Amino acid sequence: MHPARVPSLMPGDAVKRYTLRDALAPSWHAPLTRLGMPEDPTGAQVAVWQASRRASYRQHAVPAEAVRLRAAGQATASIAATLGIKPSTVRHGLDLAALRLLTPWLGDVSSWRTGREDGHPDSEIAELYGVPEHLVRIALDGWPTARPTPDSVEQDAVRMWREGAELDDIAASVGVSADLLRSWVRKGSLHLSPARLTPLEVTRRFGWSHSLNRKYRLAGLLPAPDGGTRTDPWWWQETIARVARTSFRHRCPECGARLASAKGCALHRGRVHRKSRSQPTT
Repeated sequence: MHPARVPSLMPGDAVKRYTLRDALAPSWHAPLTRLGMPEDPTGAQVAVWQASRRASYRQHAVPAEAVRLRAAGQATASIAATLGIKPSTVRHGLDLAALRLLTPWLGDVSSWRTGREDGHPDSEIAELYGVPEHLVRIALDGWPTARPTPDSVEQDAVRMWREGAELDDIAASVGVSADLLRSWVRKGSLHLSPARLTPLEVTRRFGWSHSLNRKYRLAGLLPAPDGGTRTDPWWWQETIARVARTSFRHRCPECGARLASAKGCALHRGRVHRKSRSQPTT
């Protein structure tokens, strides 16, 4: 049956089983009160409030598309990246943007609730009232729960990682704890590339002692870190690979350690491998 022929959906004719407060998702009560709506308004009060808000609304930093994406379950960090808006702007402006879009239909929300209770799908309600379906859904249900997952944050996390952001900053931006983000990375649930190498990983990769690592860093043979802090620096994997090709081309034939000069390689062999060579084999 066409929605226009369904009595419980007819605008203005539906039996009012709910007040606006009862019909709306509870999450909208406080935002509406802050905007001057009476706590449990009559139909006349809703109409007066609608007229006052239409005159006072201004263009907001959060566009209608952000409301649609959030209603579809997308996380705020992902919406911010998609639309080129600061994550904090999206987080703080979504409620107002949604209420701005819902304002023309607030007088109909009670009928939406009645229609849904009578078994009509949101798509049918939206068609009859000429309202986007996602607005019906968020008016009656509120925002969907958006629990971040490795897949949902990967695009934003990888983008920030490649821009040089630290893990704590990435975690804050995508809306998870730093410990959870590190756990995802450690378990392989979230792959951040390209790799970053810590001083310990550089030392192991080149086969150096800690003292030799420090010596090369002080001499400038190992380049300045690509990021991190003074006490916790890191290098991109490609930075270290490039240095290996250009500055540490002398390889120890016994352990594979890479040294900056032939003399250094000889000293390394004498200090590190002399004892093992002098031991008799059995």
